[in-house]
Amino acid sequence: MRTLVLSLILSSTPAFAETPLNAEEFDAATRGDTITYDYGGGLFGTEEYLDDRRVRWAFEGDLCIYGVWYQKNDEICFEYENEPGAACWLYFLEDGKIRGRYMGEGGGWEILETSRDGGPLPCAGPDVGV
Repeated sequence: MRTLVLSLILSSTPAFAETPLNAEEFDAATRGDTITYDYGGGLFGTEEYLDDRRVRWAFEGDLCIYGVWYQKNDEICFEYENEPGAACWLYFLEDGKIRGRYMGEGGGWEILETSRDGGPLPCAGPDVGV
């Protein structure tokens, strides 16, 4: 009987729903910082969050590219120079760290903040020293 009651309680209890960060929360959690992300299999890349929702992004050892971000429904979308279309994510704040879930084609995979600092993103190529 106890098993039946527990089973009914668990089946009627909604699963914990994650609430993604909105634009204001995402901006407050990132602006002025340079955040490095891991995708579970290694380093994904590093993004510097600038004023006015501007960003500078680089994959490890690659050239930096500039972009902007904006909110579209529950997603935070990024548009980068010389890149077609937007890359949209759901972002969450867990224990002071950013976790993102990619929502584009082939989406559902996640990245997790592994480090954060206030310095500029070190860029290879033309932006060296910026």
